Amino acid sequence: MDHATADVLYGFGMAKVCVFCGGTPLTKEHVLPRWLKVALDPRVQRHRYIRLSVDAVRHHDAPPLNEQVKVVCSDCNSGWMNQLEENVRYFLPDLIRGNLCTLDAEAQRALAAWSLKTMLMFQHTHPADARGVIPAGDFTSFHETCEPTRSMLGRLGFMNYPPDDAVPLVDTQCQGYSADGVRRTAWITTLKIGCMVVQIIRAPDVAAGKRLAPFDFLPSLRPIWPTNELIEWPLPAAIPYEMMPALAHPDDLDLTIVPA
Repeated sequence: MDHATADVLYGFGMAKVCVFCGGTPLTKEHVLPRWLKVALDPRVQRHRYIRLSVDAVRHHDAPPLNEQVKVVCSDCNSGWMNQLEENVRYFLPDLIRGNLCTLDAEAQRALAAWSLKTMLMFQHTHPADARGVIPAGDFTSFHETCEPTRSMLGRLGFMNYPPDDAVPLVDTQCQGYSADGVRRTAWITTLKIGCMVVQIIRAPDVAAGKRLAPFDFLPSLRPIWPTNELIEWPLPAAIPYEMMPALAHPDDLDLTIVPA
């Protein structure tokens, strides 16, 4: 299915076909897997959904593992999407709780793919009129490769585990950007669960023979897509939660395109 057809079929209203492949029947998908219960402190329950833009903030407080969407078909749900869950199951709880672990390149690729899948599902926890930051074509592209594209960067950040409900346990935010008068040609999504903060940054399409320059290493942030460097977790510095808006909603993406 081409991207233009996907935009017409999905329309970001109530999906009638799978947002990834256009298949049916649709099934319910937990946005966050129930098995993550082992990583979450039951005393901390506050959950904030996607912030669509700096001017439109939607809050919803609910148990973080209860959220479901019905926008994917049974083949996608039980097939490649389930495999993405299995690929991170052995290390994701350690990231969330800030436990010692090491992420090699394979684990980082798995984390980037799972995070992108989860962020795309969070888009559909909103009413139809509040969606559209991430276009339908990016759902289709993800289904084709099951990983971020060369027009994307990913990075992993560290925050201290929330001491109480004053800081959301789960915080997901998404910001669209415009270029050359075309709306939403780029976007940035940020997913925080406990200590783990993952960002996926989508630039306007990068031409063949080019690539995005990875982010620099920082004490509180490490690149995970693309990357070949080991990550020792937890990182040596924590991002204050008060910095979340600046992290998730920079004024511009400030990305550099270099030869591949």
